[in-house]
Amino acid sequence: MINAKPARALAAALALASAGLAAQAEARQDISRAAAKAMPRLQSSMNGNDCDGALKIISPLVARKDFGTLEPLLQGPILLSATICEGQANKLDAALGHARMLTALPGAADIAWRLRYAVELDSKRDGDAVTTLEMIQKQAPSAFGSIPDDWIFALVNRLDDRQDDPAYRRLLVLATAPAFPPAINDAGFARLRLPLARLLAREGDKESAAAQVAAIREADLLRQASLDPHLRSYLPADFDLRAAYERQAADLEQRSIARPGRLALPIDLAATQRVLGQADKALATLQAARPDGVLAKQFSDRDERVNWWWDGLARTYEQLGRYGEAVEAYRTAIAGGEKGRPNVSQTINLAYLHVRFGHPREALALLAPFAQQAGAAASPYGVMEMRLAHACAAQALALDDLAATDLAYAQAHPEDHPEALTDMQMCMGRFDDAAASMIARLGDPDRQVDALGQLSEYRPLPAGVPPGLFDAGLTALRARADVQAAIARAGGTRKFDVLPATL
Repeated sequence: MINAKPARALAAALALASAGLAAQAEARQDISRAAAKAMPRLQSSMNGNDCDGALKIISPLVARKDFGTLEPLLQGPILLSATICEGQANKLDAALGHARMLTALPGAADIAWRLRYAVELDSKRDGDAVTTLEMIQKQAPSAFGSIPDDWIFALVNRLDDRQDDPAYRRLLVLATAPAFPPAINDAGFARLRLPLARLLAREGDKESAAAQVAAIREADLLRQASLDPHLRSYLPADFDLRAAYERQAADLEQRSIARPGRLALPIDLAATQRVLGQADKALATLQAARPDGVLAKQFSDRDERVNWWWDGLARTYEQLGRYGEAVEAYRTAIAGGEKGRPNVSQTINLAYLHVRFGHPREALALLAPFAQQAGAAASPYGVMEMRLAHACAAQALALDDLAATDLAYAQAHPEDHPEALTDMQMCMGRFDDAAASMIARLGDPDRQVDALGQLSEYRPLPAGVPPGLFDAGLTALRARADVQAAIARAGGTRKFDVLPATL
């Protein structure tokens, strides 16, 4: 995570330090003269991305007992260079020590906090990383602008496997605080209210748990809370998911107007409109925010979101029953790649579309070259999704042996994506196996909410849209006594007056 190329701020600081050393050379001759002699060579090494050379210059300086007598303005560039180069050399203990010295300087720059957090994250010092985020919140909130949100979510995901770790709770409290700067621009932090509310509920702090649920505005999070055995009681008995989506649509419309430079907002608005069954509105929303026309340069998040704009357009055409236009939208996304890599997400989604509209051969042809390199191109979750689409296409063509290969893989990797295993079993007509895997999910506290959501009932599909690949299988599972008993033990499903969010 540490960038090998020195930042502009570092180059400027090095130049400033070179000039400043002359002024204090008389006052502290030993360290000042050593630093003055080293500075031009250090500046040259950093400008040339020569970290090996830079470390040979830096190490003797920072090891000196009188290094701390240098003015902070002059210590900063040297410590910054040390942290960057030691991090690149995987000397993480040394890098962290110098990063902490750097952030202890008066008025530490944002890049100093970024580097400190990066080193702690890379070295799996999770508790220390949380402490650093807490310090940033108190001392230098502007530094959050230099720390990608993905880095914070990486820490959340790692601690999510250790929910008894006090650092996990501290991070959830921090990231759900109203004044947490990253949450202002990234609604994804709102999802952390659910695990925090669960922790509070399990601790017996019902008032705080209720406050977390009450603060949730995102409709899908409210849907999850309404199915969660720990949280459903904190919602009104007459909870109306459709009304929540309507409020969300109105909020996203206002935010899209206020922040026209964020492509994520119209994408989310169109998705909300599709859940409400308003495909015509969703199409208008997306067309008004086309990222490939005159507005292309308007969006600050275009590079990371453009494939999801095309994905949203394809799903909108799907809801309108316009198969050909949905195919073209997915193909455009695929051609553009995904964050500089081969496009996995829309390739899989196009395969599902092909199978749903009765074109399984096209799905197999699409996935054939992709399947050969899926292990390298996709996450374990993505590989399971690809295998699921491939198995459903093969089954539709009665290619039982081909589908069985995918099923064998899914059975060997159930932890990668448990829902995909259930879905594949349903696709292949193995309802006893599908019931067993669904019951296992319903009995797992970490998976039962997703299972209950899948088994809940939604509005009928629009005319002209073929059934979902798993709709018949889910109807069969709902009718089974063993699945019904497992549903009751997990708290029960619901009927929602909206369409499934996946359409």
